Parts: sequence; structure tokens; C-alpha cells
Amino acid sequence: MIGEVSKSRIFRGVLTLPVFFGLVAAGAMADEFPNGPGKELMIKTCDVCHGTDQIAGKNKSEADWRSTVIRMSQHGAKGSQDELEKIVSYLAANFGKKEDPNKVNVNTSGAKDLETRLGLTAKEADAIVAFRAAHGNFREWGDLLVIYGVNGEKIEAVKDKMSF
Repeated sequence: MIGEVSKSRIFRGVLTLPVFFGLVAAGAMADEFPNGPGKELMIKTCDVCHGTDQIAGKNKSEADWRSTVIRMSQHGAKGSQDELEKIVSYLAANFGKKEDPNKVNVNTSGAKDLETRLGLTAKEADAIVAFRAAHGNFREWGDLLVIYGVNGEKIEAVKDKMSF
């Protein structure tokens, strides 16, 4: 009987070690996040399912963070509308997308800017703007390849000059 109790305690101890180290790692990871309104709420909410390590290094616009938080809430992340909005604000403020002024944002630039800064023809630039208006923002340069009248080789050649 004593041997059985000891085995049971050892087994339970082994099972709790990963949980313990997981909590310690989550606490260490939390220290790496910038302080600010919503930090603790974000850690408490997001760390439940996947850990906050998936957030670090992501740079998204506020709209993209909002989409992500909404999607996570549909998959079980708990929080009131106000709490989720505080999380979005925290993420956007601390992990927001930083525009490179040397790149052309294809989702916000006008046709003339696309033409002059990317070396596109007026017809190609107009086609990109019209497609964007009809179908929404682009996520990457490859999305431009489906637009009729736009030279794909030219787009690929200037892909490093684009942001989205």
C-alpha cells in the first residue's frame, strides 16, 4: 500500500511539472510585453488558448487586430465587448503595423502614386484601384496578379517596394 501511494504521488507530481513550468513561462513572457492599459487583460484572455508568444513580433493594423480578436472570441476567448476593445487598443498601440515610408501602400495609394512610384502604366494603376474598390484590400503582392490588364512580371519586379 505504501508503494502504491508513493507511485501515485510521484505520478501526480510529474503531471503537475508541465503546468508549473507553463505558468512560470507565461509569467516570464508577460514581463516582456510593454506596460499599458489592457496588458493584464490581454494576457489573461489570450494566454488561455495559445499563449501570448504568438502575439510578440506580429505587427498588424488596428483593423487587423480587431478582426483577430473577434475571430478569437468566436473560438472561445472570453470577454465583454468593452474588454475585447481594450485588448484591441493595447495590441494596436504596442504591436501596430509600422509603415515604411519608402514603400508604397497599395491599399491606400491613389492611381497616380502607384503609377509614379511603382513604374506602372496609368491603365495598370487605374485597374488596381478599381479592383481594390470592388473587392477590398490586398494582403500581399500576389493578390495583384489576378487583375486583368496588370503586368504580373512588372508587379513581381517591384514587390519589395510595396506594403499592404
